[in-house]
Amino acid sequence: MNEAQLDSDQWSQLVEWLGGEVALADSARQRRAFIRARGIRSPTDLLRLALMYGPGGYSLRSLAARAAAQGIADVSDVALLERLKNAADWLEGLCASVLARTAKSIGVGPLSRPIRIVDGSLLAGPGDRVWRLHLCYDAGLARIADAAITTIKEGERLDRLAVTPGEIRLGDRGFPQPDGLKNALARCADVLVRLTWNSLQLTTQDGRSIDWLKLFAEATAKGALDLPVCVRKAHSAFEPLSMRLVILKKPPAAATKARAKAKRASKKNYKRTDPRTLASADHIILITSLKADEFPVELLTALYRLRWQIELAIKRLKSILRIDRLPAKDPALARAWLNAHLLLALMLDAKASELGALSPSATGPKGPLAMANHDLARTSPDHRDLPAPQPHRRRSHAGHQNAPALRAAKA
Repeated sequence: MNEAQLDSDQWSQLVEWLGGEVALADSARQRRAFIRARGIRSPTDLLRLALMYGPGGYSLRSLAARAAAQGIADVSDVALLERLKNAADWLEGLCASVLARTAKSIGVGPLSRPIRIVDGSLLAGPGDRVWRLHLCYDAGLARIADAAITTIKEGERLDRLAVTPGEIRLGDRGFPQPDGLKNALARCADVLVRLTWNSLQLTTQDGRSIDWLKLFAEATAKGALDLPVCVRKAHSAFEPLSMRLVILKKPPAAATKARAKAKRASKKNYKRTDPRTLASADHIILITSLKADEFPVELLTALYRLRWQIELAIKRLKSILRIDRLPAKDPALARAWLNAHLLLALMLDAKASELGALSPSATGPKGPLAMANHDLARTSPDHRDLPAPQPHRRRSHAGHQNAPALRAAKA
């Protein structure tokens, strides 16, 4: 590779987007990713190698050979492994810096209130090494708002990623935890989370236990049930949280499928199926802090459908960027590989935003209700049991093709 190729327009734009060569050099030295050259001339070349090894798909041996042939670096594959391991903290810091800058730039977005969806996904590597991707997705702007990569010891929590005051935070059945709910509410946000009948310790406002079979029967008769409840935590000085419990009747086909799944799970575990589990299979259970006068049941249902947006985002990360094809066994090298993927995903999100791939408005045809209707029409496995809306056509999310950015890294 000659100097003209190293200064290609695409690569120069990526470097400038990350703050420029001087800023990259400073951050690399602070994180001890680049103390002296030793065969790699600059931090920008180290970043190029990290992107080629991660989303570029090169093995360490082939990457070292290509880097030497094209004049990027003159190091062995073992030396390159050590340099990339030392760059793990730096790459993670670059991701954090980009996310912090994104948080300032997107603000509350085009909607009256930002709608942020959180979810997690396991990323399995060789052997028994497994990592967890925590993602926060802005549904109104159709882009990643926050992210983190941790070990599986750090579980999914509603407040794992930064909570913005005024936002509406959505989560699936893995997120109804008392402390997570409390911390999100303490940061002046509202929550809308799906749960099962035994996810939380719920009582009526006067402290009485909830009769789930009775509530399910009422929801079946009425089609939907909306009542105030308190979230409590056993054996703790936890201050009860006043929230709304919403129970929706599923369509018959979805209910039949859910009942069969519950029976199979009980049979597999050699347990008798709890009647409340069978009854809950016919319903969708939501808990929220949103006020009933501002967010009736119909709007809550539409809002929760937006959760499929983050499923698509994770699918893009896995199917296009292949973030789940982790080849590295060493923890530090794995972190470098994963954060290189995340960094590229953030670059592509920013480019897609600049191109205006999506610009939904609160009241227009791409507002939250229309987005929810469109996503339900895609029959997501987690949401096909919600009441069917009228489908709405929406332009696909552009900018998640990694070829241009990788060509710039490889150039």
